Amino acid sequence: MEVQKWIDQELPRAHGNRKGLSYGQLAILLLTYMISQSDHRLCAVESWVKRHHHSLEWATGWTIDLKDATDDRLADLLKLLGSSANEAIESIETNLGRHLIRAYELPTEQARSDTSSFSVYHQPKDKAEGENLLNFGYSKDHRPDLVQYRQMLATLDPLALPLLGATLPGQGGDEAHYLPTWRQLTEIIGHKNFLFLADCKASTWANRAIIDREGGIYCFPLAMTSPRPQILSTWLDNPPTEVIKIFEPDHLESDLPIGEGFEMTLGSLWQDPDSQKWHRWTERWLAVCCYALRERQIKGFSQRLLKAEQALKKLADRPGKDTLVLEKKVAEILKRYRVKDYISTAIESEINYDKIYEKGGRPTANSPSRRVRQTTLILTYHQCPSEIAAFKRDCGWRLYATNALPEKLTLEKAVFSYREQWQPERGFHRFKRGLLPALPIYFQDEDKIRGLMFLLTIALQVFTLMEFVVRRQLASEQQSLAGLYDGNPKRATPRPTTERLLSAFGGLTLYFHRDGSTEISSLNSLQLRILSLMKVHPSIYTLPFPAPT
Repeated sequence: MEVQKWIDQELPRAHGNRKGLSYGQLAILLLTYMISQSDHRLCAVESWVKRHHHSLEWATGWTIDLKDATDDRLADLLKLLGSSANEAIESIETNLGRHLIRAYELPTEQARSDTSSFSVYHQPKDKAEGENLLNFGYSKDHRPDLVQYRQMLATLDPLALPLLGATLPGQGGDEAHYLPTWRQLTEIIGHKNFLFLADCKASTWANRAIIDREGGIYCFPLAMTSPRPQILSTWLDNPPTEVIKIFEPDHLESDLPIGEGFEMTLGSLWQDPDSQKWHRWTERWLAVCCYALRERQIKGFSQRLLKAEQALKKLADRPGKDTLVLEKKVAEILKRYRVKDYISTAIESEINYDKIYEKGGRPTANSPSRRVRQTTLILTYHQCPSEIAAFKRDCGWRLYATNALPEKLTLEKAVFSYREQWQPERGFHRFKRGLLPALPIYFQDEDKIRGLMFLLTIALQVFTLMEFVVRRQLASEQQSLAGLYDGNPKRATPRPTTERLLSAFGGLTLYFHRDGSTEISSLNSLQLRILSLMKVHPSIYTLPFPAPT
C-alpha cells in the first residue's frame, strides 16, 4: 500500500536528536498494533513491541529499538498528522488513493459519501463553540447529553474502500462538506465520469448545480421538504409518465417485482451568489416506490395509530377537570406517536348541578340544601380516513435527482445503486463496535483525535482490500471458502469477511529452541488457501537464520 512512503514524503523529519524509526515506519508499527489488538491506546504499544520484537523485526526488516514505540513518539506522530496547520492528511490520502486504484485495478464507476457522529465522555471546553472539534450537536448515537465529533467517509464501489475521510466538528450540518469531498474524489480517481452518491443532505441546489457545472455526475435522494411532498402526491394521483415495475437483477420471469417507479425530466436553475451568474441544467427526477419499505412504513404507522388510540382512551376514561391540562396531554400523545394529522380530537364540557345537603344524616324533604355546579370534560376522538389513505398511498415512495443521462443511469440502476448506501455505514460500525474501535477516545488533544481517525481510516482500507482481493479471486474461480466458522467447518461462503480471515491465523506459534534455532507452526490447508487467494506467497512465514539476539 506504500503507506510508509507517502507519510514520510509529506511529514517533516523528526527532531534532529531523535534517532530510530521514521514517522512512516512508526505509522506502520501503530497500524499493525491497532489491527492485531483492536486497540488504539498508545501506552500499550511499547510493551507489545517488546513482546513481539523478533517477529516485528523479521517482518519489516527494520532495526527496532524498544524505545521507538513510546507513547510520546506515537503521540507526536498523531499530533503532526492531525494538525490543522498543515495539509499532510489530504496529500497522503490523494497519493495513497491513486496508488491503490492503480495497484489493485479497482473499478471507478461509483463513489459515495456519508457521515456519522462519535460521542465521547470529554468535558466541554471553554473555547468559542465554532473553534472546538468536540461539541454538542445532533447525535446519531442518541446521546445528546455527550459532546461529539463527526467522521466523514468517502468510499469506492463495490468494495466500499474508503478513499478519504475527514474528522469534523460535532456541531453543524453536513451539507457544506459534500462538494469538497466530491472535488477531492475527482483528484484521487483521476476523472469526473463517476457517479457520486450521498444522502439527502447533499441534495442542496448549490451542490447539485456546482457538481453539474464542473462536469460531475450525481444521484441524491431529495429532502422531503415543502413543496416536494405536494409534488409527489400530485404525481401519484396522475403519473406524468409510464410507471414501470422494478425487479431484482438477473431475475426470473416468475419473480415478483420489488418496486415501481417513473421519472420526469425537469429544467433546473441556480444563481451563483458570488458571481451572480445563472447556471441552467437538466435533471431527471426519479419517483421510486420500494414495496418492502412501504410495508414497513404502513406497519409502523398502524402500530403508532393503535398506541395513540389506546393512550387517548385511557385519558378519556379519566379526563380530569382542567380543559387546558387535558388539551396539553392530548397534544403530547399526538406528537409522541406522530399522528397529529390522522386522529381528530374534540373536548366538550358537560355542566350539571348537583344537590348538596348542608347537614349530615338521612335528608328529608325539608332538609336545607344547595345547588353546586359540576363540570365534566368529555374527550372524543376518531381517525381521519382520507388523510390515512393518502399517507398509505405515499408510503414507500421517494424522490431522487440525477443529472446522469438515461443511457448511463437507468431508473432501475439508480435504485440498485442507492440501495448500496449502507457501505460507508459498515466502516462506521467497525469504528464503533468492530475490530477497529475508535471509542472510547482517550485523547484530550483534538489534533491527536484527527490523527488517530486518519490512521484508523487506513486500517479500514487494509480490511477492505483484504476482503476485495479474496472475494474477487473466489468469484473468478467460481468457488467458496470453507473452514472459517467455528462449529460448522463445512460451511462455505463466497464473501468472507476480513475478521474471519484474520481469525484463521490466530493459532500460529513461534518457538525459540535452546540451541538457538527457531521454528514456527506449520500452516494448515485453510491458511495456505487464504494466502493463495490474497496472492501472498507462504514464504512470508519463513524465518531468517540465525535468530536475532
